[in-house]
Amino acid sequence: MTVIIENSNYYEILSVPCRASHDEIENAYHDIARKLHPDVTGNDPELTEIYMTVNQAYHVLSNRDEREKYDELIGVDKSSEKPSDPKPEVIQDKTAATDMKLLDAKLMRSTREAEKLCGKGNYWEATRLLEKYLNTHPDNPHLRRVLATAAAGMSRFHDAVNHMKIVCTVEYHDPENYIMLGKIYMQADQLLLAEESMLEALSWNSEHEEAKRMIKKIREMKDAEGSVFARVLRKMSHVLKRGEE
Repeated sequence: MTVIIENSNYYEILSVPCRASHDEIENAYHDIARKLHPDVTGNDPELTEIYMTVNQAYHVLSNRDEREKYDELIGVDKSSEKPSDPKPEVIQDKTAATDMKLLDAKLMRSTREAEKLCGKGNYWEATRLLEKYLNTHPDNPHLRRVLATAAAGMSRFHDAVNHMKIVCTVEYHDPENYIMLGKIYMQADQLLLAEESMLEALSWNSEHEEAKRMIKKIREMKDAEGSVFARVLRKMSHVLKRGEE
């Protein structure tokens, strides 16, 4: 990964050409952001500043109107660029492609049905309906989220956490995923891990109100647990002292 900031325009910062497609810009940003995220760099001030500049570059270039204004500002002449070589024709198995589209549509219907089942408390039935899709769609975030909901509903917190960890890997930039993971940790009485998940959500959106509320609640629960533990220790101490008398 090479990120050049000084005297560079936004295209150079993301290492993409001026004619880059939206997908190329997004892929380049995610590749750089993963490596420069403050959690990875240990909040190094210089790298964090670069990370913020990369975010700004992505914010502008991923928005069509903002990108057009920026191109005019820096004098991008896209008409003078050499068009890329045409991509070789790829002969696809139309039957396989059609089958995959049908399977995707079936998965979408099944996840909607499973969500309704979870809403009625039929967690086992929802799991049974969706588990078969893990072989064909192992990294599908929607599928994993619904399976996590069902697993948590059955108090299978280990399974729920594993599903959400995959979601957080695929959609690592969405704070809602970390909040859902944090809530599952709370159900499992893993308050330290729950707090870490909420803090990760805030690292992607520092103004996220629900994440802030959940962190406050978690810390109150931790304080309450500490008070109960202290009372238990005091009672044990009194009992032991009476036994020695």
